[in-house]
Amino acid sequence: MPVFTCGGMRYQHSWQDEDPAKIPAANQENLEATIRRSVALGINHIETARGYGTSEIQLGKVLPTFPREELIVQTKVSPECDGAKFRETFEKSMSNLCLDHVDLLSLHGINNQEVLDQSLVPGGPLEVARELQRDGRVRFLGFSTHGSCDVITRTIETGEFDYVNLHWYWVNRSNEAAMAAAAAHDMGVFIISPNDKGGKLYEPSEKLRELCEPISPMAFNNLFCLQDPRVHTLSVGASRPSDFDEHVHSLTLVPETEELVRTISKRLKAAMDA
Repeated sequence: MPVFTCGGMRYQHSWQDEDPAKIPAANQENLEATIRRSVALGINHIETARGYGTSEIQLGKVLPTFPREELIVQTKVSPECDGAKFRETFEKSMSNLCLDHVDLLSLHGINNQEVLDQSLVPGGPLEVARELQRDGRVRFLGFSTHGSCDVITRTIETGEFDYVNLHWYWVNRSNEAAMAAAAAHDMGVFIISPNDKGGKLYEPSEKLRELCEPISPMAFNNLFCLQDPRVHTLSVGASRPSDFDEHVHSLTLVPETEELVRTISKRLKAAMDA
């Protein structure tokens, strides 16, 4: 896995499914340029979801132009349905993406106990996902979540999943117990929205900029997350090719991680306490 993921929820034309003919050419060209820039940088993990509107179908125009073995593709399907509907939705995703398999499939949005229970029922989404895995349509199975730490931890403790997409960053470490559980189960950890929910880092306040000097808030959060060996990849919700630039620059700071994270964390905590 690359340490950054190309997340697929900021460059698409619409959050609703639409006729492909109605997608503006400029938007599609920007999306394809973003994907090509991502892969050229080594960010070959491309992540999307059935719930991201036109994202999948737009990716389906560009992903098949790459050698399949060079890409790690992830999509996500909601488990709030029966097994037959889950399979139908998965097949829709595959048709949109124009791929014969995905490397990573997530049960999308295990946010409460009810959805977890529905995922695990006999003949339900998890069982269907396992069948898809045995058929070679899915390589690894995970789940994504915006739920509470106890729900995330219970889901991890089922032992059914290879990886988890969750929230965890400097400004919000409430999922610490889930992070520990994921490490204990040798699971991959994908950090959701570190640049938006992690502090609105695309457009940080002037005060936050000052507190993070001499580096950007985005670079600080990257270093903070990546210094933790439990973290495997951070989502970059790119909306244009240049959105990768600051992230790539932050990797040049890795040798200084310990000093930068210690100094800036102390400064941020003092400001929060004040």
